[in-house]
Amino acid sequence: MTHAGILTPPAPGLTGELARAAHAVYALEAAAPITVGELRTLSAGAPEGVLASWAEEIATAGGFPLLGTGLVAPTYPALLWNGARLDSARPDLDWAPLLAALAAADAASAGLDRVARAVAAGSCVRSLAAGLLTDDSPAAALPTLATLCAATAAAFAGPAEGEGLERVLDLAASLTVLTPGPERRASSPLWAGHGAASGWLAATLPAEVATPMSGSVAHTLSVAAGHAVPAAGATGTVADLLESIR
Repeated sequence: MTHAGILTPPAPGLTGELARAAHAVYALEAAAPITVGELRTLSAGAPEGVLASWAEEIATAGGFPLLGTGLVAPTYPALLWNGARLDSARPDLDWAPLLAALAAADAASAGLDRVARAVAAGSCVRSLAAGLLTDDSPAAALPTLATLCAATAAAFAGPAEGEGLERVLDLAASLTVLTPGPERRASSPLWAGHGAASGWLAATLPAEVATPMSGSVAHTLSVAAGHAVPAAGATGTVADLLESIR
């Protein structure tokens, strides 16, 4: 049971710092290129077993590709499926933001260089948010970090190019899945898929549809971590962390 005394209250300032750091990274002229060849290799060949039956179940006439199947599905379940497939083939922290960015981008006009910068911005948010936790924070915090990262990437790859990112981050924090219990892994295919899908949803929902609690990122991280953030042993603020790694 989580006791109210260990929770961090909403902190709009922290959400704002994360958003500003992401904008700074996105503004850089270059980022690590998208590994197109590896993406093609990992999605080559028809999936088997549960993934194959899952793909058939969600396939529709239009939507986002289910990689390597020739099928498409509505974006949200397609991102869940793709995240699970890619992470099962090779776990990677950046599958969730990459998939979310590809789904949010205008496929006809957005270049892969912009997607790469969006993913870099998302990775920055994930790293900074992780820096507010302690090394022994439960793995339940990892889905939260994946969703925040993917939401950032989708927000920058989309038509608004990161405008309103603070609202997107606070909304993303409320869409995370926490996985209590002792049997947890640092990487889970379902976590990757959930991060991609929920992050994309947070970035693409119109502002008038959902209004998140301002500053909810810090509050949600404390619930996921099981302690107030920042905690003893973690960097005091995002600004402190940025200063410490300059």
